[in-house]
Amino acid sequence: MKKLFFILSIFITINHNNAYANLDSFTCENLLTKNKAFIVYGKNFAKEEMSPNIWLFFQKIKLDKNNLNIISVDDEKSIREWQIDLVSGKATLTPMFDPSSNWLCLNTEKQLAALNDLYKSGALSGYEFEKAKKKLLNN
Repeated sequence: MKKLFFILSIFITINHNNAYANLDSFTCENLLTKNKAFIVYGKNFAKEEMSPNIWLFFQKIKLDKNNLNIISVDDEKSIREWQIDLVSGKATLTPMFDPSSNWLCLNTEKQLAALNDLYKSGALSGYEFEKAKKKLLNN
């Protein structure tokens, strides 16, 4: 019995770690109000941190090559919808009772990796790299 319990606990641990392995994230900022949101998404999963430790889950996720559309639904009505261009970071948020607003959603990890690649290839000097990195991390 102990062996069975041990094997099951290892199996559950391994599967739990793989469940969120392919997730990506964005830090979003409203261009006018400077409000911020944090979005985590994967192929079949998306959630938004609206305030510290308050998450909204999305039931409809459509991930194309360059676009991510996520919609939270209640009673078959759209509560909150994000349309994010994965290349430019331009996003539109459409809440249920408020007008649509324009946001900028950036994936800091991917941008830092791209900056690092540019620096390693010689396209950016050390000064340009540090300046761009500082600007990215301060946003």
